Amino acid sequence: MDMKQIWFFSEIDLFDILCPYKFADHIKHSPSIGYHKNAFLFLPHEIAAEIYLVLSGKVKVGYYDEEGKEHVKTYLTKGELLGEMAFLGQKAHRDFAQVAEEGIQICRMSADKARDLAREYVPFSREIHKKIGENIRKLERRLEILFYKDCTRRILELLKDLKATYGRPTPKGILVTHSLTQQEMASLIATSRKTVTLTLKEFERAGKIAVSSGKFLVLEESFLE
Repeated sequence: MDMKQIWFFSEIDLFDILCPYKFADHIKHSPSIGYHKNAFLFLPHEIAAEIYLVLSGKVKVGYYDEEGKEHVKTYLTKGELLGEMAFLGQKAHRDFAQVAEEGIQICRMSADKARDLAREYVPFSREIHKKIGENIRKLERRLEILFYKDCTRRILELLKDLKATYGRPTPKGILVTHSLTQQEMASLIATSRKTVTLTLKEFERAGKIAVSSGKFLVLEESFLE
């Protein structure tokens, strides 16, 4: 694997700011690993000793309540970080992280190694703390959406977030290419897949969006503003 693919945060390639011989040594001892769908990267109460970077595919992050019911916090995709609380010194995981797609590629680094790099390389420290901050803001935003009692409003807010993150202008409208299935969208906003499907169809009939697998096109300019 090309090492320049490793530790890629959004538009920041951290390989460029790391000492090559130290980074090569890390890759030698901690190569990227492929996982099968539904495998767990970690579970609640397990020792938190590593941080993970998604190289490809999708990871589901959530928790179990006292009755054992699963609650999904987020889905992470290429270039996103998880297990970051180990970097901040948390001793055990509170959440679970589960592979949501077959053959996902993950790069792992020990929390101790990451802290050493953060102390030695200021840009690395800055970018990893920036990424942690982004994750916290995303979770806060997800909680904000869940406060809305109306399911239609929750779906609208989720679409608005997807548009802001993944949308790009085209001659026909704003194209939003994301990685969520309708079931995953439903899990994020605590509703049913059927509700998501019917609501999206209503938006389509109203001429506001056009939906296809893993994407939607915003047809009405003011929609999701």
